[in-house]
Amino acid sequence: MLWRMFRKKLLILVSVGVVLPLLVLTYMQYRSLAELQSKTKGAFKDNLRQGSTLVHQQMKQRLEVAAQTLDPLGDVHLCSPTAAVELEKLFADIKRSHPEIEEIFAFEYSAVKQAPNDCSYVYSDKFMKAPQADFTPVQSEILSQFSRAQTFWDGNRQYLFAHQSCPPCPPSQRQGGYLFYQLPNVTTRNLSGFAGVLLNESFIRNDLIAGTISKIINAHHGNTASSSDIAFTIRDENNQVIYSNATPKNGYLFESNFDPPFSSWKAAVGLKSSNLDALARNSFLHSVGATLLVVLLLISGIALILRTTNREARLAQAKSNFVANVSHELKTPLALLSLFSEILELGRVPNEEKKTEYYRIIREESLRLNKVIDNILDFSKIEAGRKTYNFAHSDMAEVIENVLSSYRYQISNSGFDIQTNIQPDLPPVLIDRDAMAQAISNLVDNAIKYSGEVKQLSIKTETLGSDLSIEIADHGIGIPRAEQARVFEKFYRVGNGLVHDVKSSGLGLSLVKHIIEAHKGTISVESDVGKGSRFTILLPLENSASQA
Repeated sequence: MLWRMFRKKLLILVSVGVVLPLLVLTYMQYRSLAELQSKTKGAFKDNLRQGSTLVHQQMKQRLEVAAQTLDPLGDVHLCSPTAAVELEKLFADIKRSHPEIEEIFAFEYSAVKQAPNDCSYVYSDKFMKAPQADFTPVQSEILSQFSRAQTFWDGNRQYLFAHQSCPPCPPSQRQGGYLFYQLPNVTTRNLSGFAGVLLNESFIRNDLIAGTISKIINAHHGNTASSSDIAFTIRDENNQVIYSNATPKNGYLFESNFDPPFSSWKAAVGLKSSNLDALARNSFLHSVGATLLVVLLLISGIALILRTTNREARLAQAKSNFVANVSHELKTPLALLSLFSEILELGRVPNEEKKTEYYRIIREESLRLNKVIDNILDFSKIEAGRKTYNFAHSDMAEVIENVLSSYRYQISNSGFDIQTNIQPDLPPVLIDRDAMAQAISNLVDNAIKYSGEVKQLSIKTETLGSDLSIEIADHGIGIPRAEQARVFEKFYRVGNGLVHDVKSSGLGLSLVKHIIEAHKGTISVESDVGKGSRFTILLPLENSASQA
């Protein structure tokens, strides 16, 4: 009763103090994750926009580095008599060290003003100098691209960039990126001309654009599924695709214009094979899965604590019952010993026959008291790991007969009918006689205690293959099937009112199991409520026992 009340209070405490707050926190976490799912979409778009901005910055830096290759031209007067020799050597060196450059050129600023003393230099496959009057369509195209170029600043210098995309291009036009570097006059320091290079289309697409985009995506998103799923497209002012790594499955998430020097370019970003809702949903499901895992771990921990608490409380209750039952088992034989010894001491016994009977009762109760004490001491040794056995070849039939002889008085007074069926010529077994006698005694004692109205006990022994079988059966109150597996646990007693009417320590069957297992044997029980119980012991015969 006390255990049930404690268990009920414990369940209420856990429900109110642990489970309910845990459910509330789980619900709040779910709501928070649901809100985070909607915010994830905006955060992902902002992340992509930031990546697009970084792409523009990185390409701009790459372009500035390329423009610095023309710095030595700042101190060269293009129309001087020695300029051609100097420029030819310089252009050849630059083109040899930069394979991405298709063409290098330099124009006197007056060439744009159409002055008579203009001059220009172009180095592609060969070096060429020409006045404006003799400009080829290629040189005229360079001037046209210079006029449409967008500008950006780097310190005190000014660079210009224009991209030409025209597949297939007419003879006078070339695909690629024109990079212009404005030249100051040597004496006046005013802008008097420009120099530049034509970067081939392969460098523009594969190195400047694709290389930068790949670097930014890997650095910004890592080697994740989302990084490989990003579709990036760049178009020019004519809506022609300059670069695209894939076509988005559900359209672009956003489009944005680049700043100078790529003002004519427009970037569009999307997802190749998924959509933003799916990414947000996957993130939500992963977070929910992690939350559920944590909740399951907490619930498992709570269940483990409850189980441990339940076990400890039951053990404490069992120990309390053990003390009460053992006290009763000790008090009963002591009371009888005191009573009959007092009668004998006062000389109130009428005849010798009665004296003999009283002496026999004193001896039987002494043996009973000694048995209870032996069980407690043996259990203590087993718990401490100090229980030892002295094995010797013995006749099991003789051990059983000795046990039944010690119970003869109790059996006759209780009106018991004992039937024995011991197979003749049983082979010897390697046993500890005292321990095995204690095990048989505990089983016989239980059969007598829980006999009920039908007072019959049968003991049967026989050889089964390489084992010796010992069956002890009664027709008592029986054991419910649900509790048969636990009757060999220490302190355990069947939760039946009829059982608890009989005082017992709850150690008997636990000791029996330990003794049988120490002999490398097994013990099992078959029982039906109201019909009785049958305990079967299997002991290995001499050969198998010796090997063990």
